[in-house]
Amino acid sequence: MTAGAANATAPASETDRALALEELERFAPLYPLPRLELVSGRNARVVDTAGREYIDFVSGIGVNALGHAPAGIARAVARQMKLLAHCSNLFANRPAIELARALTDATGYSKVFFCNSGTEGMEAALKFARARARALGLPGRDVLAFRGGFHGRTAFALSATWTPSYREPFEPLVPGVRFADFNQVEGLDQVLDEGLAAVVVEPVQGEGGAVPARREFLEALRARCSALGVQLIFDEVQCGMGRCGWLLAAQHYRVRADVTVLSKALGGGLPLAAVLMSDEAARGLAPGQHGCTFGGGPAVTSAGLQVLERVRRPGFLARVRARGRNLEKGLEALAQRHSTISEARGLGLLRAVVVADSAPFDAPALVKAARDHGLLLVRGGERAVRLIPPLTVSPGEIEEALARLDRALHHLEDQAATKGEKKP
Repeated sequence: MTAGAANATAPASETDRALALEELERFAPLYPLPRLELVSGRNARVVDTAGREYIDFVSGIGVNALGHAPAGIARAVARQMKLLAHCSNLFANRPAIELARALTDATGYSKVFFCNSGTEGMEAALKFARARARALGLPGRDVLAFRGGFHGRTAFALSATWTPSYREPFEPLVPGVRFADFNQVEGLDQVLDEGLAAVVVEPVQGEGGAVPARREFLEALRARCSALGVQLIFDEVQCGMGRCGWLLAAQHYRVRADVTVLSKALGGGLPLAAVLMSDEAARGLAPGQHGCTFGGGPAVTSAGLQVLERVRRPGFLARVRARGRNLEKGLEALAQRHSTISEARGLGLLRAVVVADSAPFDAPALVKAARDHGLLLVRGGERAVRLIPPLTVSPGEIEEALARLDRALHHLEDQAATKGEKKP
């Protein structure tokens, strides 16, 4: 029996001892504090300050695609740090050039802009779309986004994010953003017109709870955008880089965007994003219009090269698709056994279970119960809980994670039943 199996059902008090209480005094209250403090990880497992091991199905919210402490990345970054860590965007550096070449070769896009995070990548993509429309003399400047979508926390990216609780404290935001229903082809002609510069959509809504697009929906967007000369932007910050079984999630649908934004997994744990563009999409861009001091630095692009080289291998992606089917079947079986779960959904290794409206607990309670049973999960949307394992997860780790989730659900259901029995 592994160490993880031995302590998988450790009482919650043991987890509580690993909370970083010092955060309450020092950190701005922008996260639920105090948090579990992790000290080390290897592949799909992490260890907290109390020495307790967990199966990590958060993966840094999709960042740690190759698991924790992957072989090769640390060596590549350390080697580059000894040569040249940072040189700004005033000068070129070889790792960035090599990563740009590898990305364009792998995806078929022509141009790349590097920055630090998904939200910066989305901010850049939306700005570029307006710059293109202006340079070409097109009438539209608006952006069409979709309900349930999440594109980041900076001003323009947040303006294109649907979640009201994220938006309202910072309004007024960037004007000219419209919203439509995700996956609804009917009515697109009414909202997708010449007044637009861009349409932005996630092929799989990540933060929204692992909701895959329908192929006919993306096809309709592509056809309508092409007819109007509107730029189609795919946000693959979370669902890209092999997460859904292909290098780009859009490959599953055989629909191509004019611009695709990658981040999260691309840097292998370091902050890195890439805005991939066709030649036509890059029209209108000129020196000085946009920039990024840290974007595409030699250290982070050295990490990106390591990740891309491994993920783009056909055998690697075939294994991701196989693991995705394993997880899909296991979650569907779990939903059949537990009436408190209304749905299991997702694509590849971006999955979620949805807590039923009738369940006696909510999504945060399920995240906590899973943690108490040695499994780390993350919420998505109002009632969904996401499972985002590393792409290197083994069949045995998937089986063990499902068993722990099953025990967590039984615990919550039994707890609710016991409370019901005690009521007068």
